[in-house]
Amino acid sequence: MKGRIVISLIILVVYMAIILVAPKIQLGSGDRSLTEMVSEQISYGLVVALFFLSGVVAFFGWRRDVGLNPLRSSKSLLILWLPILFILAFFAVGLAVGLPTIQVLFFIGTNTLIVGITEELAFRGILFGGARSVFRPIGAIAFTSAIFGAVHALNGFETGDWFAAGVQAIAAGMSGLLFIAILIRTGSIIPAMITHWLWDLSIFTIGAGTHHEMAPAADPPSLWNVVIPVLIAMPNFIYALWLLRGVGAKGNEELIA
Repeated sequence: MKGRIVISLIILVVYMAIILVAPKIQLGSGDRSLTEMVSEQISYGLVVALFFLSGVVAFFGWRRDVGLNPLRSSKSLLILWLPILFILAFFAVGLAVGLPTIQVLFFIGTNTLIVGITEELAFRGILFGGARSVFRPIGAIAFTSAIFGAVHALNGFETGDWFAAGVQAIAAGMSGLLFIAILIRTGSIIPAMITHWLWDLSIFTIGAGTHHEMAPAADPPSLWNVVIPVLIAMPNFIYALWLLRGVGAKGNEELIA
């Protein structure tokens, strides 16, 4: 049903409006780094977004359609070896540089958990479901991943750092391809949610521990805010391409069903 893509895009716009407007109301004026935003308090916007998307899924009866299903096979979880390896390495770095306080870890853990759930529901669940109604499998995958990356550029509205937001958009699009590959290969969106959460949690734990903040957009780009995020996401992107080999081909229709 082609009308599904229109509904999905409307839902995505509302979701993005919630998470972009709410921080301005909660935090007031002033530019904040993403690390500051996730480590200082629970985001009301994320909570509202979670209830909104949960309500949408329940209203339309999309529970199975968005991937809230049992695993296709417990062995399918073996594909998570690469992101788990990176996540463990990030946590090891966090321990080496010094962990933030328990309160900060609680805020980071809660916010990144909600982000992992809501972004997977919004993009790999609702948007991908809509894209499948109008595109072939590879087209739906590419469309969903491109939109996921592009919307991260909107973080510039919250942080004021448009250059860093653009770099984040590229890295997010690359990692987003891995999350969609996990959904397709496991048959469930839940492993993608958990992987997404732990990935963000480990990255922000390092950022909070080192008190790292993004450089102002007017400053010359540094190695950290240009090359490092893309290099970190590159293995995800390459691994995702390998996982998605043959998806949509004859005989593999069940992978995209």
